Amino acid sequence: MESARLLEHLLLYGILPVWLLAGFADARCRRALHIETPSGWRESAPHWLMLVELGVGVLAILLLEIDALVLMLFAIACLAYELTMMADLRYAHAHRDIPSVEQWVHGIQQAIPWMVLLALAVLHPGQALALFGLGGEPPRWTFRLRDPALPPVYLISFVSLAVLLVGLPFAREMGRAARASRHLRRAADRAG
Repeated sequence: MESARLLEHLLLYGILPVWLLAGFADARCRRALHIETPSGWRESAPHWLMLVELGVGVLAILLLEIDALVLMLFAIACLAYELTMMADLRYAHAHRDIPSVEQWVHGIQQAIPWMVLLALAVLHPGQALALFGLGGEPPRWTFRLRDPALPPVYLISFVSLAVLLVGLPFAREMGRAARASRHLRRAADRAG
């Protein structure tokens, strides 16, 4: 197997699934810590923002030809995710302890988007260099579907795993946080 094909398989069947597992592990950490009690919905809401930020970028790299536009979109998604995660961690740290296991999971979650971006740049060096006005090809700024497309079974499996491992645990966390916030509000109203 040639190096580029091997790297693409590593990305699709190794790195991206590990990323989903890290998201699941993070949700399990937060559930075990009952973050809804000290932090409420304000800690859960940024998790949805981070999911959207990187979800759009991941869907772009799975569905579209990798060109300068997709690389730039994913780089912006990585930066937005990083800023949101920093704000989220600052808020969480002010309201609760963040155990070492959760910090380790966060490290994986922070590193993988940049690993994906680097892998894409290695796989598509002409367009990566073109972003900076370098190399021998002009940057392409179009959204074009992948040709050939990734196998439908891969796309369905990946999206299904993303929903099961990340989306549903996040939704349950937000539900717990909303219930805890209502309970705290009612208790404060009765006391006041």
